[in-house]
Amino acid sequence: MNKYYKIDHKVLFLFGYFFYFASPYIVGVTNAFHGYPGIELYQEFFKKIPEDKLKSYLYITLSWLPAFYLGHVSFKLLKPYKLRLILYPANATSLVTPYIGIVLFVVLLLFAYIGRSSLFGGYDSYDIATRGKISTLLVLYNFFLIYQLISKQKLSFFIIFGMLITALLLLSMGGRMYVMQTFIVYLIYKTSFAPSRWKLGKILAFGATGFLIATFVGIWRMGGNFNFEKASYSLLAEPVFTWFSTSSFLSSNDIPIINVPLNFLTSFFNLVPNTIFSLSPYMVSTSAMTKGYASPLGADSVWSTLVINFGSVGSVFFIYITGFVLNFLRHLSQN
Repeated sequence: MNKYYKIDHKVLFLFGYFFYFASPYIVGVTNAFHGYPGIELYQEFFKKIPEDKLKSYLYITLSWLPAFYLGHVSFKLLKPYKLRLILYPANATSLVTPYIGIVLFVVLLLFAYIGRSSLFGGYDSYDIATRGKISTLLVLYNFFLIYQLISKQKLSFFIIFGMLITALLLLSMGGRMYVMQTFIVYLIYKTSFAPSRWKLGKILAFGATGFLIATFVGIWRMGGNFNFEKASYSLLAEPVFTWFSTSSFLSSNDIPIINVPLNFLTSFFNLVPNTIFSLSPYMVSTSAMTKGYASPLGADSVWSTLVINFGSVGSVFFIYITGFVLNFLRHLSQN
């Protein structure tokens, strides 16, 4: 039987759309999770947003959904056919992967030793340097895991074992998002490329497992007992607290129609290592393009980042291009 993508960017975008754009708005309107850490501060920010700005948020956000799928369809008009998915023959390049796994495992041991005081401490021992190293290492493991999964070769013990240990260490420091990337990688493989693909029941079970792991880590950091309300708070804390930037932007700024994306363009300077040449002084932050912009718990919302950079109409075009490019990349991955 021919194999095609069952879960791809269309499904994942829809999940992310509701997770990052709808849930913070719903929490703000319904005053959910009253009494939980950070929620009182969140409500203070949310209540400062003028009613007309909240309506603008809804209109702009709703426009992104058809824009993304229109971009997807636009590429499909150029390439109306789809190719069946196959496992690729192992070659000289892919057969080197197990040796890379050994090197990565040595790096893992080195990082774990350097950051040993930060492990298994949750937020009490938050160390951005150690967490950054471990997160980057997990991304590398995910890349080479994909490389092995879709080629006809035996999986490397050092890739699998090292990836699991790296994910565990990252969870012990309170990091969840990069671990969820690993879940998504394996989910796409098992629903699309695998010889025996998962049906709906296994997909739901796998998703439930991811939910339990992600929420358990959050509850462990709070030092509480597991229940559904705490689990929901733990899961939604990520999009809600990144939404501080959106609420502060909406309460203090007019929404531009079109904007020059200085922050977006200068963010590519991060590709140049500081050890070679520091371009940090030339980078334009989102706060420099606004007034009264705040993100007290860290991380900017993707909503405020897009609107600040491109404007209300410009962001629609950006989302359209994103849908087009992701479908193009999916097409390339088929052959």
